[in-house]
Amino acid sequence: MNEGIESVAKLIKENFKFVAKRSGVYTWWFRESCVADLLAPLKGVDMDKIQPKTIEDEEYRALYFGIATSCRQRAIWHMRPSPHHNDSSVRSGRLSTLRQTLSALLGKNMTKAEKAVNDFIGKNCYWQWEYTATREEAEDREQHELRTNYYPLNIQGNKTVSPDIIGTLKGLRKKYKN
Repeated sequence: MNEGIESVAKLIKENFKFVAKRSGVYTWWFRESCVADLLAPLKGVDMDKIQPKTIEDEEYRALYFGIATSCRQRAIWHMRPSPHHNDSSVRSGRLSTLRQTLSALLGKNMTKAEKAVNDFIGKNCYWQWEYTATREEAEDREQHELRTNYYPLNIQGNKTVSPDIIGTLKGLRKKYKN
């Protein structure tokens, strides 16, 4: 299998056995019913530009795109409940970018947000991955995606989302980084 899509809850429950330790790209799909509330602090997000996808008869939206040297390790880093949100991880920047962003959008201080973020992604998210031959191929795919598709939760290299939205997101992350 060269790609897959699975609920975050199932990936965690099955200990990520569906995901290989190979380089690749991934997309975070969020349940459409939670997207407007999640993105409410980001004034000006164009909801019509966010890619839709029907997964198990329910609508989802692609909010984040990323790359990985090891898709399995990246899935574990973003998803596995652990002491991600402790003071040391938050201060040193070892908390994943997505977890920082979700903490801020949920209005939670990052050092106290682990349960809220875990509950949110477990209930509302699917993770889709595709393997690439090399890390360079993954980087090329990411650059292409961030130039041509609308991912409102990506900050670095994002060419389609307004700088005002990215600035607001950075400000929220700074505000909740404690």
